[in-house]
Amino acid sequence: MRTRNRKFAACLLLSTLVLTMGAGSAQAAETDNTAAISTTAAPASGVSLLVAQADTAEQTAAANLGVTQTDSYINIRKEATTDSEIVGIMKNNAVATVTGTEDGWYQITSGSISGYIKAEYLTVGDQALLDSVKTRTATVETETLKVRSEASTDASVVTLAGQDEQLTVTDEQTPGWVKVETSDGEGYISTEYAEVADTYQYAEKPEVESAQSSSGSSVISYASQFLGNPYVWGGTSLTNGVDCSGFVMQVYAHYGISLPHSSSALRSVGRGISYSEAQPGDIICYSGHVALYIGGGQIIHASNPSDGIKISPATYTNILAVRRVLG
Repeated sequence: MRTRNRKFAACLLLSTLVLTMGAGSAQAAETDNTAAISTTAAPASGVSLLVAQADTAEQTAAANLGVTQTDSYINIRKEATTDSEIVGIMKNNAVATVTGTEDGWYQITSGSISGYIKAEYLTVGDQALLDSVKTRTATVETETLKVRSEASTDASVVTLAGQDEQLTVTDEQTPGWVKVETSDGEGYISTEYAEVADTYQYAEKPEVESAQSSSGSSVISYASQFLGNPYVWGGTSLTNGVDCSGFVMQVYAHYGISLPHSSSALRSVGRGISYSEAQPGDIICYSGHVALYIGGGQIIHASNPSDGIKISPATYTNILAVRRVLG
């Protein structure tokens, strides 16, 4: 009997506590009813609002982006008139942000250059066209990153990529990994150590900032002295060991021309030309690699640890850019 009474008392106490807590909650809710309703509704409506805002911002940004459509290039003028100073050029399929319009001209910013271009040569707000001209790249964010044969840390190493190297992405289907192009073939890198983003071609300065008296042929003649010398990752010695960008950098340093020790940074030096226009001494840029054009469809480059400095067909892999720093 006592046991039954104790159980009944316990149940009564528990019920009283539940009712008391419920009443307290109800009173609190009643005291700040608006806040309670807001708290309940916020997750769904707040997320929806943020998504809508993000979508709107993205659509607005895309609507202001334009792609040049021309057979060669378009001049960027300081003012909206053909008599104005040329401050840059945009090649076919280059991208610009439109910031204003004026009498058949677009006011634009492309890369580091701002000015005006004829509106008839810029297609604005065409997302399909924007998608067709973009390149998906992975920028290395660690000192040395291993490019592996498979998307696994247990896979063999194809090659190494250095800090700030930009590699063309060819596949993103494996979580945490992307497949990239390198001069030694395709491989996988971990996205933990690289930033993957869309990249575009932008405006360039109208000409090389300082004219050089050296000829491309003399540059190649000098570079050829080092055929067969060793490849060393991060090296800068043309005799004891050099990597691909170090080779280009040191060859041009002989002529008093300062270039960066980075294959991705070399894609922006001088001025861009098409491969069909390439001449001896021009810099041929690939995904994670760079070389010097020697003419006749061939390049000289610091290839890899196995081959060292050698001559190869210029089109042995996909060419991303050709840059001219002479004349």
